[in-house]
Amino acid sequence: MRLGMACVLALAAALAAPGASALGDERGPGGGGTHHAKFWRRDKIRHQLRLTDDEIDKLEDILARNRQRLEDMKADVKKKHATLDALLTDDRTDEATILGQVDLIEHARAKLGKARVTMLLEMRGVLTPEQRRQLAQLRTKDKRKAGTDPASSDEKEGD
Repeated sequence: MRLGMACVLALAAALAAPGASALGDERGPGGGGTHHAKFWRRDKIRHQLRLTDDEIDKLEDILARNRQRLEDMKADVKKKHATLDALLTDDRTDEATILGQVDLIEHARAKLGKARVTMLLEMRGVLTPEQRRQLAQLRTKDKRKAGTDPASSDEKEGD
């Protein structure tokens, strides 16, 4: 039984690992939330992509319309994690209940992920194909700098 509880605790720790923010941060294409970053708020990127005031307004509007829902969904995931933590500390909780809570967490996390991507797809529609290409290049460049791009590690191994 102790070994089973240790496995469940390890699973809970893995689930509790912080994911990317629903709303990203201000660091740019490769920072924090990677593709979720508010890239249009960075002067350098805004100028490089030649974003118009109208495009920036549309991106801000999309973010504003989605912000509260994404924050609520993220809070729901955290709440479900807290419930799992409580279940794990109670020796009377059976394995099926704990695993059921894990399913609830994963479902909530999947809903959050889908909502993020839906927002990003809407944002993508604001950008021209050329702007999307340039933004993708910036992301790749930032990932390589950070050492998180698989292509950059393949290159290093080949040297």
